[in-house]
Amino acid sequence: MSSPAFARLRALEGLALARAAGLPRREALTRHWTALAFRLGSETFVSPLDQVAEILPMPAVTRLPLVQPWVLGLANLRGELTPIIDTMGFLGRGHVSPDPRARVLVSRREVWPLGLVVSESLGLRHFQVEARRPLEQPPPGLDGYVLEEVVEPWRSWKILDLQRLLHGEDVLRTALQ
Repeated sequence: MSSPAFARLRALEGLALARAAGLPRREALTRHWTALAFRLGSETFVSPLDQVAEILPMPAVTRLPLVQPWVLGLANLRGELTPIIDTMGFLGRGHVSPDPRARVLVSRREVWPLGLVVSESLGLRHFQVEARRPLEQPPPGLDGYVLEEVVEPWRSWKILDLQRLLHGEDVLRTALQ
């Protein structure tokens, strides 16, 4: 036996449920990753931000004798001697031209730093994790360093893996043969 007040509450509950808007649809969150975009000559690349320790304007460099032409020399960056290399020269793609837009991307191989000169830093980019995919045909000379690309609706970016570049044997062969 229910009281008239309880029956009235049940009727109000039914009315409220019938007219309720409902909860918003639950959408899956997209995961993102952040990369630094840069230019080497006319080509553009991105590298995961966790592979770049800092970005600097071109510092004063002390030349070294009997080294490969792509080794520009050593720079004193906050009391730490840092080898500076011409990334385009190292990759066999010409040389980074002396330009005020040229930047040095400092990355680390274990504990020692290495400065990679690029033509221009294009800033940070944020991509969806799902936009990464294996690169079907790596560009000539970059087959060990560019294995993936990130595809957006308006363009694609080649992902230059700085850690693969730094841990490769070629970067250690700085002396002239």
